[in-house]
Amino acid sequence: MSADDPSPGLRERKKRATRDALAGMALRMAADHGIENVTVEAVTDAVGVSVRTFFNYFPCLEDAIIRPGRHHAERTRRAVLNAPEHLTALEALSEALAQELAPIEEGHERWALQMKVLRSSPSLLPAFLAAQGADERALVAAVAERLGQDPETDLCPRLLAHAAIAAVRAAAEVWVASGRTRTFQSLCRDAFASLAAGLAV
Repeated sequence: MSADDPSPGLRERKKRATRDALAGMALRMAADHGIENVTVEAVTDAVGVSVRTFFNYFPCLEDAIIRPGRHHAERTRRAVLNAPEHLTALEALSEALAQELAPIEEGHERWALQMKVLRSSPSLLPAFLAAQGADERALVAAVAERLGQDPETDLCPRLLAHAAIAAVRAAAEVWVASGRTRTFQSLCRDAFASLAAGLAV
């Protein structure tokens, strides 16, 4: 490596900055104009990169909006599996998702833009919420592994994962609709406590 070559750390920061810029521009354009009126070409022109560069980071425009971050699934999987043994599977899920979703509180402006896009394009919402906490299939697999069950044929892991995503969705919608008068984390805790009252697993 020559003295003029950027260090691996610098290259990684530049890649992350490019990814963030593309995701942010796609989100702002979708919020302002509706996702159906936004193209990858428009996003890349605004950021000043090529269309090829966009597809190095995202497989499609929708992914730039609903999956701006990376490694959600693996982090959440580890958190579910490493949660204390005395916790129920639902409690382990709650703790894991709380860790993964903690940055939402600080990034509420981006969250508000995302909610605006999702209200106008509700078909994106399930995938968005699954991506925020972890990939849905990965959640099912993590719960199944914790319970020693089959992720394909046993009902409980799938039910718990879907219920957890629904709890996060409900908390997010109330958080935005109420003008963030309560913290997102407290609403999530209440949502999971309500689930636990009926799902003693």
